[in-house]
Amino acid sequence: MDCVTKEEIKKFAQQIGVDLVGFASPDCLKEYDNFLKERENLGYSCSIEERDIQKRISPEFILPEVKSIIAIALSYNVEYEIKYYSRSFGIVSRSSWGIDYHKVLKEKMEKLSEFIKSKCEGVKTVCLVDNNPLLEREIAYHAGIGWFGKNGLIINDEYGSYIFLGEILINKYFEPDAPQKTKCGDCDLCIKACPTNAIVEPYIINAHKCLSYITVKKGKIEEKMSKKMGRRIYGCDTCQHVCPFNKRAKKVVRSEFVPDKLLPRHDLIEILNMSKKEFAEIFGPTSSSWRGKSIIIRNAIIACVNTKEKSCIEPLKNLLKSQSPLLRGYSAWALSHLCDKEILSEIENALLKEKDEMAKKMMIEVLNKLKGDKIENNER
Repeated sequence: MDCVTKEEIKKFAQQIGVDLVGFASPDCLKEYDNFLKERENLGYSCSIEERDIQKRISPEFILPEVKSIIAIALSYNVEYEIKYYSRSFGIVSRSSWGIDYHKVLKEKMEKLSEFIKSKCEGVKTVCLVDNNPLLEREIAYHAGIGWFGKNGLIINDEYGSYIFLGEILINKYFEPDAPQKTKCGDCDLCIKACPTNAIVEPYIINAHKCLSYITVKKGKIEEKMSKKMGRRIYGCDTCQHVCPFNKRAKKVVRSEFVPDKLLPRHDLIEILNMSKKEFAEIFGPTSSSWRGKSIIIRNAIIACVNTKEKSCIEPLKNLLKSQSPLLRGYSAWALSHLCDKEILSEIENALLKEKDEMAKKMMIEVLNKLKGDKIENNER
């Protein structure tokens, strides 16, 4: 007699607050070898993706004895009334509301692992959430959690695509569940709604154009893309927002994912003025903190320009003296959009003191724009 059944695992998972559980074969990812190579050749992969394709399709790199993968999903579609500021605000993706989902899922998967180990001797497990090379959406698909939407996300009948995914690699065999066929039909709302046309064709995403990636990308963002960011300071929910399955998706009561100090529409002035300590208090507990304070403030600066928010001017002047070269460069860029020629002297003074090449270049570009003449390095 088997030490633990799939049904027993699913029942216990439900008791600890896991919404969906499925089972997949460790070999289910092997078929994506050519897909990943083609994606790389087309330039659709981004810098935060693992470059070694074999690591992306081989669970045995993580657990050599792996015989099954248990996939779980947790809905973050909580009831919450979004409040708006009278002055400008930045938009935070739903995925970053409340407590960092990595911690929430890891805790539940560890409980599930302990339950299995209490039933079966010699069981080994590895719990994974997002921060690993494996193709987690493909695992979820093969485990029957949902089907692939045309926006590349996993959609479930009951919960839509507002689900966090996690995986448990285990050295015990379970019969894999059956994948679900897509139910998108002729619908192409996500493709039409994408602000940057990142969904180049159904199920094919160019990560370099996706605003969810662009908001966490390091360094300077191409101005054409920064305009597309609008008010976004972390992530993008546009393709999910228009999805008919999400319109009718089940709401859940889950206090972990209810916004706390970081609000879905957060005051831009507060973000621009954030100290290191304040960033840790506001963003630290959430999944949006991993790229650090400078990236979030950079995005808030872009939002100030996109909303033509004059109340951002004084905080932006202070950021000309920031310790971050990225923020010094971006504050000069933003001030040139919001102030015109009256800001010339302050940017010129900042340029005279600037040592960083990227920040220098940004300052020179905005001074040339404002003055209409050519500045080279720190000289006219």
